[in-house]
Amino acid sequence: MTVNSKPEAHLPPSTGQAPVGRARVRQLPQVLRSWHRSRVAATGVAAGVAAVFLMAANGMIAGAGTGWTGYALVGAGSVLAGFLAGSYVNAPIGAAATLCDLRWPVLGLFGAVWASSTREALPAAQTAVGILSLAVMAWALHGRLELERKVTLGRSGSPDADVEACTDCRPLFPTKPRPQD
Repeated sequence: MTVNSKPEAHLPPSTGQAPVGRARVRQLPQVLRSWHRSRVAATGVAAGVAAVFLMAANGMIAGAGTGWTGYALVGAGSVLAGFLAGSYVNAPIGAAATLCDLRWPVLGLFGAVWASSTREALPAAQTAVGILSLAVMAWALHGRLELERKVTLGRSGSPDADVEACTDCRPLFPTKPRPQD
């Protein structure tokens, strides 16, 4: 007799439970609800700073009109940047932020700057770059929350032992060495 290693195979067909992939996605809001006030505050502050950065970088503060798509892109991009910054602050052990975690959000922010500016580019190209930049930032946020979910919740309510960690990157917030007694 062989045992199927897929978790979905162990669910009876009449339970009505969602497959494991959807159950993981449903646990991501639970990860957000477990954030401390400092992380929520960092999310709000970072979203505001990102909105000001995006608006200043593309001339919206000076009155350059970009249309409703530019404002929607700035709003969505700043919210995603805020959540990404919040995921870096006081992250649990095993989900600490590294310098490698910054590459995709920074690329997404600069894509949002280009897509929401008043350059003389094809509107379809600016829209495509704007959607792509939001998708890159959403993908990076999902990866951060998924790593945190694995570390804190695990598959069955206990932390996973097989969490992948970046060993090539430096920590974003290096800890101070403890003085020896």
